[in-house]
Amino acid sequence: MEPVIWVEILSRHREVAQRHRFAAPEVRIGRGYDNDLVLDDPDVAVHHLRVFRAETGDLVAEDCGSANGLYRDGDRRRQQRVILDGDTVLRIGGVHLRVREPGYAVPRERAQRPPARLWPAAAGLAAAILGLEALSLWLAETGEPKASHYVMPLLGLAGITLIWTAGWAVLSRVFAGRAQFERGLVIALSGLLAFALYAEFAPFAAFALAWRGPATYEYVAMWSILGAICYAHLHALGARRRLSAAAVAALSLLAIAAQALTQSEARAVLGQQSYLHRLLPPTLRLAPLQDETAFFAGVEELKSRLDRDRASEPAAESGP
Repeated sequence: MEPVIWVEILSRHREVAQRHRFAAPEVRIGRGYDNDLVLDDPDVAVHHLRVFRAETGDLVAEDCGSANGLYRDGDRRRQQRVILDGDTVLRIGGVHLRVREPGYAVPRERAQRPPARLWPAAAGLAAAILGLEALSLWLAETGEPKASHYVMPLLGLAGITLIWTAGWAVLSRVFAGRAQFERGLVIALSGLLAFALYAEFAPFAAFALAWRGPATYEYVAMWSILGAICYAHLHALGARRRLSAAAVAALSLLAIAAQALTQSEARAVLGQQSYLHRLLPPTLRLAPLQDETAFFAGVEELKSRLDRDRASEPAAESGP
């Protein structure tokens, strides 16, 4: 029986990009035209790799003395010889490849399922976001209601979401080979819903419960949500999980630190900042109100502190 060797060229996602069949006991791979498999990669030597069957019957990949060497995928140690088992991924130059025999056992076929439609989920998320934003605008209404006060912000929100999703769809098309617009839209709308819910929760907690923490550190939550959205998009692109998570976490922490520094400097100059950026109905106030006795007691305490400050002598200025 004539020996056959299959050589597969893999993509950056380790998917088969090309598959070559060689009816020979040995296959030579390199950039020169006298090879059995010619690779157009400037980092591949003219005669880079030799694949042959050893006396034991195993397929072996051997470096032919190239400058850039032979490596297992994910291993930085240079290899002179690698025994192949059909699953071993090799790297020469910038090319990843895999060698298999005709008898390699492939898994059974995958049962086909109807493609999942994400439009219903996207429509539900969009309806929830629009309803929440409309409610927020209505609660903040202090004048005569006008349709433009509702239509323009909602249209702007929809436009920003579509532009964001289209940008990630283009990146997905370039790097993953498919646009995945529906999936990207669901990711964007999920993140936007998280933004909207927290943006409503923070002022509500400050006004209704006198709980300032969520409003004080609102920027931490917002940057964290944005980081989670970017990580989900990168995961959809097929990026490495650990690398993308580390990059997103580092950028989010850098943004949080920068904004914390900015707010700290602004607080030192302008004093305590307001926690409420819009009026809310009094019926939403859940924390117990201060009675008039406690209010005037606080006023007297403040007055006594001011009197003490007036009576104290100013610190003497140091001479030049």
